[in-house]
Amino acid sequence: MHLSLPEDKRLAPGAALHPVRIPGSKSVTNRALLLAALAPGPSQLGGGLEAEDTRWMRQALRDLGIALEEQDGTWQIHGGQRPRSAIPLWLGASGTTLRFLLPWLALTADGVIRLEGDPRLFERPLGPLLDPLQALGARWSPDATGAWLHPAPEPPRNLDLRVDARLSSQFLSGLALAAAALPEASVLTWTEAASPSYLGLTTQWLRRFGCEAALDEGHWRIPGGSLRPRTLDLPGDWSGAAAFLAAAAATGRSLRLGPLDPEDAQGDRAMTSILEAAGCEVSWQGPQTLVVSGPLRRGLDADLTDCPDLGPVLAALAALAPGPSELRGLHTLPLKECDRLEASAELIRWLGGQAQILGDHTLRITPGTPTGGRSPFNPRNDHRMAFAAALGGLRWGGDLLDPQCVAKTFPEFWEVWRGMLAC
Repeated sequence: MHLSLPEDKRLAPGAALHPVRIPGSKSVTNRALLLAALAPGPSQLGGGLEAEDTRWMRQALRDLGIALEEQDGTWQIHGGQRPRSAIPLWLGASGTTLRFLLPWLALTADGVIRLEGDPRLFERPLGPLLDPLQALGARWSPDATGAWLHPAPEPPRNLDLRVDARLSSQFLSGLALAAAALPEASVLTWTEAASPSYLGLTTQWLRRFGCEAALDEGHWRIPGGSLRPRTLDLPGDWSGAAAFLAAAAATGRSLRLGPLDPEDAQGDRAMTSILEAAGCEVSWQGPQTLVVSGPLRRGLDADLTDCPDLGPVLAALAALAPGPSELRGLHTLPLKECDRLEASAELIRWLGGQAQILGDHTLRITPGTPTGGRSPFNPRNDHRMAFAAALGGLRWGGDLLDPQCVAKTFPEFWEVWRGMLAC
């Protein structure tokens, strides 16, 4: 796929980009789907993300005996049943689906469960999540194509666990979601958690389903037996919005996009403050429409500990910035769908810049100009690397391998991207 714009579509500062409608959030959608499956009774969800990761979650819930119907973009879920499945659950490459389902199944499933998916899914870390589950009697037996999960002999009444969450906050979130369906109050503790803003997101959605979870630093209390079915509209995706917001910053144009919730607990909401710090203007127009105007006036200086998924797009934006940039808090990027830290450095170099990786958590970027005859950029089957390459292509063009990897979270990305650019 060629990323360059036609000559008559070259972007000059000033005029507005075409407005963008952002799809639903993957992080919220998969949390809400599981909570609807756990809450006894009928729930209705509107505005959820329609993409590979959420499709795998919905199909897995059906295969586990949860009644789930779809009509006109609305999902009806009748929850509260004990999960069981006689067929393998296919989870694709969805880390949230695996890490959210695993505690629920390990603690409450009626019978052995077979889990399968893309090879990379089972290469990503699971040990710190499996350890407390195995201490409760569950057994995990991996093989070449997936794993067998033998659940605990009896569902516990509550959890009182200390969790190693340094590699992923999803370990804690999965346990908290499962704990909410147990009859008594649970407590989770930890010393350090990766991407801690996602714990706030989980707490926000537990509360929206009736569970008044209390999150403090290193401590989470989850009341049991309080989940209730709900009718809810799910918010737009701040992660999906990132490349579009960065396009306004890179081109010096203004952009209106939504629906986005200014009170959303999604960590990637930090994109607005990062752009403001680099000289962009940000404002809200109505309750759910964000307006961003470029250009960038300086390089980026940001700690992404709470929002590591912004790393690739911000790395590409830094390669287009008017000065050097530093992105910190990137220690979880090597554990994503690909090694996003190394892939982001490769993208910066492809865009003509210099990239220096300091330890496992900092990326220093100096912009430059690419040389001719570049090979196509390989996003390594990672949707966020493809989003980042699209941004870099606004200035420097180039070819992209495997553009359809965006289907993981944003199948219509290229159509929406071209609509924004009106080409």
